[in-house]
Amino acid sequence: MKSLSLNRQMGLSLIELMVAMLISLVLLGGVLQVFLSSKDMYRTNTAVARVQEAGRFATEFMTFDIRQAGYKGECLSEPFNQLDLSSNKNGLTADEKNAYSTTPAIQGWDNEEPIFFDSNTTRTGTDSFIVKYAGDGTEFEPNGTNSAGAGNLNVKGETGAYSGQIVLVANSTGCDIFQNTNNNNASTFQTSGGNETPGNTKAGMSQAYNSKFTAHVLRSHTYFIRDNDDRPPSLYRRVLSPSPDTEELVEGIIEMQITYGIDKDGDRLADEYVKAGTNNLIASGEGDWGKVVSARISVIAVSPETNVLEEPQKFVYPAAADIERDDEYALYEDDGTVTIKNNRVAQVYTATVAIRNRLP
Repeated sequence: MKSLSLNRQMGLSLIELMVAMLISLVLLGGVLQVFLSSKDMYRTNTAVARVQEAGRFATEFMTFDIRQAGYKGECLSEPFNQLDLSSNKNGLTADEKNAYSTTPAIQGWDNEEPIFFDSNTTRTGTDSFIVKYAGDGTEFEPNGTNSAGAGNLNVKGETGAYSGQIVLVANSTGCDIFQNTNNNNASTFQTSGGNETPGNTKAGMSQAYNSKFTAHVLRSHTYFIRDNDDRPPSLYRRVLSPSPDTEELVEGIIEMQITYGIDKDGDRLADEYVKAGTNNLIASGEGDWGKVVSARISVIAVSPETNVLEEPQKFVYPAAADIERDDEYALYEDDGTVTIKNNRVAQVYTATVAIRNRLP
């Protein structure tokens, strides 16, 4: 009797193969959808994080300096200025002299670049301002006799002041400001020699510093926005000591508007917030800048990433009211409405800062 042989399956039929491929495609499509969603979420979260970081850093830099505006240590009056601020000294323009002075302590320009900048240095239509104050002080004991009218101050130990730094020295009876021409490990503040700008006159110290005195480096910081060639604009800061230099602080800041709180009745409280160029806040530094007791800064930060959002972001930016501008990053309408282009993420950061030296 012959045994029956069982049929063996040697492979998949065409129908079974097509069903398996269909199931695989469905599963792959689901995995791909999850991957794309995760990627979009990652790009969005990264863009938001960069915008938040840029806004926080920008406001932190500026608020710190504004709070210190006008601080001069023990100096209770305008210091005797030994700096050579003549307009023909090493190419120094006449308008640059207020950048090397403690007065006015804060000064701004409305939708313009600082008067001592070259043209086309700042981003068109954005505000800029300068803040001046004495940095952290170091107390010194005189070494020997420092007579009035002398060009040098001898101290015990090292001065720590680099050649070219603008130095303010003060005690309870007076103060002087000059450019140090000695090196930082010397035991003498020196005013003679050196090729730095602006250099010193030959007036000498206004008094004899024969008791303890404090020395500060003069901080003169100008904040502005500048366009970059292949990336979003940045917040920049120009420092004057030890030599004029421009620092890029934060990328992605496309707009800055500032109003200044003016004390009109002498109580050291802001009665009104106004723009530079109004209410006798003159661009040259003259006028009522001494009445400014606070400042309100408002910036717009954008992400470098484009096409992060499904549609352009649109919001009201009161600080830009009456401004009409259309650039590659945003459209500004005169009612304060701002539309961000290229579906970037953007955020407004505003901070109101009181000047500590002028608090009631």
